[in-house]
Amino acid sequence: HPRGRGRYTRDHPTIRAFWEVVHAMSTEDKKRLLFFCTGSDRSPIKGLGSMTFVISRNGPDSDRLPTAHTCFNHLLLPEYTDKEKLRRCLYTAISNAEGFGLM
Repeated sequence: HPRGRGRYTRDHPTIRAFWEVVHAMSTEDKKRLLFFCTGSDRSPIKGLGSMTFVISRNGPDSDRLPTAHTCFNHLLLPEYTDKEKLRRCLYTAISNAEGFGLM
């Protein structure tokens, strides 16, 4: 992997903080996150457990927002060192992820 990229481990502090933020989300925000990562706010017919979901490190801590490759259910998450910053950046990304500003 290029420097600063690659998969996180399950027990990495950024991943632990990510899941803490997700578990605290409202149902509507969880749907927004699902849409952001997959392009659909609905779970697959066989349930979320049947879906492959990958979170990759996308560089060191920064003010960059998370991004996603929706075709691959792949979230690119900077290595935020602060849970509140992760929460703020994630909410900004999922709240502004639709339509490219077009009506």
